[in-house]
Amino acid sequence: MSTPPAAKLPPRGVDQRRSPRRRTLLAGKVVFGEGLSVSCTIRDISESGAKIRLAGGACIPSRVFLIERRTATAYEARVSWIKAPDFGLTFVTSYSLEPKLPAELRYLVGVWEKFRPPLAGV
Repeated sequence: MSTPPAAKLPPRGVDQRRSPRRRTLLAGKVVFGEGLSVSCTIRDISESGAKIRLAGGACIPSRVFLIERRTATAYEARVSWIKAPDFGLTFVTSYSLEPKLPAELRYLVGVWEKFRPPLAGV
């Protein structure tokens, strides 16, 4: 007698992520279309992905950049799941926004500069 497929699955609630996620409440920007952006809240983040929340029924395409404000990092990502208003992102690669970026990604610096934390004493 063969084992039913459900018996091969891990128990519900078992975290199968490759890297642990840290719970956060960080401000983020989802950028797509070479400069269009939507504000989001980064609910949790890991080396391989993030859970974000968009306000007001906003939608995003399946390939985006997530800008994390505090670290000045842009993550190239793909949407891996949707449970509106939450979206799961899987990171493809990341870029520091402070050193020189490839020409085709320089628009990300402009989005970050409008969004980054203010400098002390300014």
